[in-house]
Amino acid sequence: MFVPDSKPLDGLLREMQRDRNHMALLVDEYGAIAGLVTIEDVLEEIVGEIADEYDEAETAPVEDLGNNRFRVSARLPIEDLGELYGVEFEEDLDVDTVGGLLALELGRVPLPGSEVVSHGLRLHAEGGPDHRGRLRIGTVLLSRAGDDAERSDEEERRS
Repeated sequence: MFVPDSKPLDGLLREMQRDRNHMALLVDEYGAIAGLVTIEDVLEEIVGEIADEYDEAETAPVEDLGNNRFRVSARLPIEDLGELYGVEFEEDLDVDTVGGLLALELGRVPLPGSEVVSHGLRLHAEGGPDHRGRLRIGTVLLSRAGDDAERSDEEERRS
């Protein structure tokens, strides 16, 4: 099913129901494929987010792990990250989320296990395969960059 990308949602929904199609390819004004839309996408635009078996359970955006360490959603705004650690991020920083900061510092899309140090903080990506088998990050472990080294030195002295 091909539909113009300018087609109103209510008309698209009726057409998809009538033809019993659950997917449609969106075509721009030049006839090029502009995207793919599912009936779920259309319904979510109309009524809001719909939970299904593929959606991950909603996790708290910030989980305090103690010792000034946190597990946060990769979608946590960097302003909230700044408040956690008292860090100021530049106004012209071209990212909005912790996951975006991780990607910016890595210079690529972060994968689970990726780790960087930025603004004096250590960011460690956590995640796994989604329902399609693609690796995704969902959460990021945060700590002060120096805290890990100090902790491992203390552990070595104890042993």
